[in-house]
Amino acid sequence: MSGQKKQELELRVLELLEELEDRIESAPNVPLTGKILFDKHELLNILKDINMLLPDEYQQVRFIKSQKEQIIDEANNIAEELISNARHEELRIIETAKASETEILINATNRAKELINEHEIMRQARNRAQELLEDAEDKAEGIRKGSYDYAEEVMKRVELNLSKILHTVKENIDELEEYK
Repeated sequence: MSGQKKQELELRVLELLEELEDRIESAPNVPLTGKILFDKHELLNILKDINMLLPDEYQQVRFIKSQKEQIIDEANNIAEELISNARHEELRIIETAKASETEILINATNRAKELINEHEIMRQARNRAQELLEDAEDKAEGIRKGSYDYAEEVMKRVELNLSKILHTVKENIDELEEYK
């Protein structure tokens, strides 16, 4: 828009504002109220003329202002949707974390049970090995004692047999001496 045209518009707006001011000042007063009587259509026509002369930027501001509530409502709806989505995502993450935590606890508990069982198996194996060792030592002691007893018995029989043989030999010697 050229500078001269802009000045012409500004002058026309000022003229209309002065006209509006003159009409307000010349309007009849309502007694005891401090209010004036004014033709509604006349006032609206002057305001429409002023609005028409305002630059497009003012028209856009008026449109935005008239749309303000709708824009705020849309922004609030978008914000509520974002918050709702964030809460859903937060709940999903928490649920996933809880599931992972539960899985980890179950795995840890199972592993602990395995280790306890392995420890218990080792303890039982050590006890059984100790029992087998004691049993083997007892049997070895029994075998050793039994072998000593058997050897003693065999020796006593040998002694008895030798004694008998010796006795027989002595008798034979005595008999031979008698024949001499």
